Amino acid sequence: MPVEQDKGDPAEPQPQDSPTAEDFPAIELPRAADAVTAALVDGLRAGVAPIGSTLPRDVELAAHFGVSRLVVRDALDRLRRAGLIDIRSGPGGGAFVRSLSIPTGLLTSLEQPEANEIRSLLEARRAIETTTAPLAAVRATVDELDLLASLVDALSTLHDDPQSFIELDVRFHLRIAALAKNEHLERFLGAVFRDLGAVRTRYPSEYGSMRTAEAYQRDTLEALRSRDPERASESIDQHLRGLEEHFRA
Repeated sequence: MPVEQDKGDPAEPQPQDSPTAEDFPAIELPRAADAVTAALVDGLRAGVAPIGSTLPRDVELAAHFGVSRLVVRDALDRLRRAGLIDIRSGPGGGAFVRSLSIPTGLLTSLEQPEANEIRSLLEARRAIETTTAPLAAVRATVDELDLLASLVDALSTLHDDPQSFIELDVRFHLRIAALAKNEHLERFLGAVFRDLGAVRTRYPSEYGSMRTAEAYQRDTLEALRSRDPERASESIDQHLRGLEEHFRA
């Protein structure tokens, strides 16, 4: 009796033509120096290196980032050319922080952002910050919250300097992410702020009320001091809602 040939599982999909490489989405691999530059900028914006302080030596940064010293020197030279640091050679030399005013060109690699980029970034920011604030309420130390309070107090002196006010506002939010003690969330928020800065430059909007923004920050600070994760989440949610309404307007 002849054996019937196995026709296979009728539910199993039949093989298709093999794909070509072009069928897959394209990717863009960042240069190592770009990644190191972004990390250094994020650190400066988060306030880890105040003006006048000395950055770690290139050999230390290279070991931390897992790159060569040449890559680190390339990144440091970018910061120098942007006016953020001074590099001095010889005994007592090093990379000294000169300014915290980050040029737009260092904030992101986006060259032609779309108009809906702000909406997308604000959605990402909300997802991250409504997670980091509750974590910070539980994990931050009293001393760390006191340092956060000093940033809020400094805002009251910058109502007539919108650009400096915004940079300090960014530092406040990045510090909350750092206090959440989750390096991935901290890194993601840094990337969102970098891209927001660049997109906002391309699609400028009027500055919102500095007094309102300061009031939001003081409420968030008190929510963190309460050690109540739910209250912290509600405060940051209200803070971001006001920002989103401003952009939509």
